[in-house]
Amino acid sequence: MKREITLLGQRVEEDKYLIAQLIQEEAFKDAAPSDIAGYEELLKAVVEFRSGLIGLIGKSIKNFLDPQKAYDEITEWGHATGNYFLKEGIMLDSALAETNIYRKHISKVIKSEAVHEGIELEVLFDVMEFFHSLLDHAAYSYSFAYINSYQKNLEEARKEYLELSSPVVPVNDEIAILPLVGAIEVDRAEHILEKTLLSVGNLDVSTLIIDLSGVVKVDTMVAQQIIRLVESLKLIGVHAVLTGIRPEIAQTITHLGVDVRQLALGGTLKQAFKKLTAEI
Repeated sequence: MKREITLLGQRVEEDKYLIAQLIQEEAFKDAAPSDIAGYEELLKAVVEFRSGLIGLIGKSIKNFLDPQKAYDEITEWGHATGNYFLKEGIMLDSALAETNIYRKHISKVIKSEAVHEGIELEVLFDVMEFFHSLLDHAAYSYSFAYINSYQKNLEEARKEYLELSSPVVPVNDEIAILPLVGAIEVDRAEHILEKTLLSVGNLDVSTLIIDLSGVVKVDTMVAQQIIRLVESLKLIGVHAVLTGIRPEIAQTITHLGVDVRQLALGGTLKQAFKKLTAEI
């Protein structure tokens, strides 16, 4: 039995480039030449990855009696391939859709070799069952690595966005400006508060203009964070001036029970800056 299984795995290994090319051709059969023009190097790399998986499956079939080793090696392959395809911009659903193409062509080779060598059906069924489990594990390992890396990239992008979305800009030794733009959700509001207090402390300015003219929407949560920021700045001796206050923003702040007359409102950013610099 071991010899027969070895023969099946060996045939898959030996034909890995042929199988990979057949899979490649079927995967791109509906693609126009213009769609793949300029991607020659990437396509060559994809063929290598395909043949690598096929060869690994063939090797794993030969190691039928040591399935854990086979699964571990395929997991390693999935990690490397998932990360590479994400880096190259290949969509996850496109890659997973090809699993059945792998299944079809590798199955043909195994069955053909079994017939040629006169291998018993019971042995063939065992090998095919093992092969399908290996391919399913490869798809899982690839997907897991791809999604995990994708989530990490999103988190890194979000961190960069938060860092860039709340810049405290010094305009002279006394005054700095915090221009807020876009939507402000809970995470961003907390980040703005922490980073602003740190930046103002490092810059050692006495006045911070908080411009809200670019904020898309100010709900109760955002208004609370603005008031919290103003109060926190006051505690460290920094005078906060709010500019770009639209009527709906003032109304939202009023609903919180805050007397807007107690806040330093500067009209537009230009008006506030002109007034403050005149007072220095």
